[in-house]
Amino acid sequence: MTTRATLHRAAVPAAVAGIAAVLALAACSGKAPTSAPGPATTTTASTTATATPSVTPTALVPLRGGPVLAVKIDNTPSARPRIGLNQADVVYVEPVEGGLTRLLAVFSSHVPAEVGPVRSARESDVELLANYGRVALAYSGGSAYTVRVLAKGNQVNLSNDASRVGFHRDSSRPAPYNVIGETKTLLARAGGSARPKDVGFRFGPASPGGVAATSVAARWPASRVTLAWNAGRKQYLVTTDGKPDLGADTVQHGASTVVVQYVRTHMSGNRDVNGRPTPVVELTGSGKVTVLRGGRAWQGTWARRSATAPTTLVSRGKPLALAPGGPVWVLLIAPGQSVQVR
Repeated sequence: MTTRATLHRAAVPAAVAGIAAVLALAACSGKAPTSAPGPATTTTASTTATATPSVTPTALVPLRGGPVLAVKIDNTPSARPRIGLNQADVVYVEPVEGGLTRLLAVFSSHVPAEVGPVRSARESDVELLANYGRVALAYSGGSAYTVRVLAKGNQVNLSNDASRVGFHRDSSRPAPYNVIGETKTLLARAGGSARPKDVGFRFGPASPGGVAATSVAARWPASRVTLAWNAGRKQYLVTTDGKPDLGADTVQHGASTVVVQYVRTHMSGNRDVNGRPTPVVELTGSGKVTVLRGGRAWQGTWARRSATAPTTLVSRGKPLALAPGGPVWVLLIAPGQSVQVR
């Protein structure tokens, strides 16, 4: 399987048209909390910067693609190997109950035939997708509390409950980690999905400066995600809970860009079956951000004026450029959480 390093999110019109002809999804963007101080980041990167081309506004382009399909995907050992994740444009790593994490994968430029394992949605998904436009969201159920919150969002909700159209169970996997989404059917069930609005991300030549940084390791109470630079793949390869994160095709998941976004969180009124509250990430306002690409890292700030506004990533007054190609992995990090950038 080829990696997504060949996908250019700033694709020329002809390329975009070719992708759309196959089946693409409309992408989203994020916006930043206003006073969210990021937790202390342990950084042991070299401070010697190499010269890089200056970035001009015309050199950077937003996320582009076809109709968006966002999918909630499990991030625990029982769900591996995951299906289709390497073809996502953006992957959000989101905290959930019990110190675990769950993934929200956004497909637009490339859409695999199947994705999964699909798991339940969370109320944070409403704001995560709000600036993508009216896009399709596939998930496998949710609490009554969460369903009420999802109903207030602008996304098209596609749940594996009353209507199971677009989902099937893989008998080789244990339940509930065996729900697989059929992307073409899900998009048809949605009755259409928006193409990406301007979610704020900008792709193009690397921003000036940066320091050497070949890995980032984030730890939640019951989940660990590490991404380490691989020059051959030109991606940061993903290790989850201490093991290489391989897809169903045995290719290790990777990211051309990693965005470490420091956000405030609060506890929801929702409780899981064990009585544990659901953490909710706060994505409007502003806060600190670290962007890693090409074995280097840049410090800056993110900002999002409202739920439907773009999430801008800026350093020294200029946009922080993300690497053309993908996916982009966004780690949503709460204050005080352990993160090491080396």
